[in-house]
Amino acid sequence: MVMGSWFERILHDYGYKSIGAFLSSLAPSSKYNGIGFLSFGISATAVPVEKWLGLDWAAFVALLLVLLFELVSGVWASAVRKEPLSSKKLSRFTLKVASYLIIMAVTNLMAISYARSHKSLPATVFDWMNSFLVIQIVLEQVVSILENVAEISGKPKTHWISKLQEKIESFWK
Repeated sequence: MVMGSWFERILHDYGYKSIGAFLSSLAPSSKYNGIGFLSFGISATAVPVEKWLGLDWAAFVALLLVLLFELVSGVWASAVRKEPLSSKKLSRFTLKVASYLIIMAVTNLMAISYARSHKSLPATVFDWMNSFLVIQIVLEQVVSILENVAEISGKPKTHWISKLQEKIESFWK
């Protein structure tokens, strides 16, 4: 088989029948329906997540899981209370998540900006704020989930929070 270009001849020497076969070996997920797109989507979103929010991919997935669990448990608790599901409540959740992400992004980007300008005090302050806010956001989600789980299990909304408060108080004694 005679190949036209020098690059194709080199590829042929390595056992590739075409440039397409070589490209397919670089991205084997492209051969499968849906997987290539999913792989590209994950790669394309991982960088902005880390750069903008200051979270690595695993932490971001954990945050998304907490938010998803809060949403699902909230919908379930609403069903237990026999409240109709409404788009207004879903919109409130979306606004809350968007606000969380914006707060996380702003503090992280300010920390990066000040660090690049060699202004260590504001960089440190914004870095600390980002860490504090991420932790606070996750803790608030855990509180909301505990309230939802209590209602789902037929207990008062404050049941699990009260148990947690008791444990914390006994720890300090």
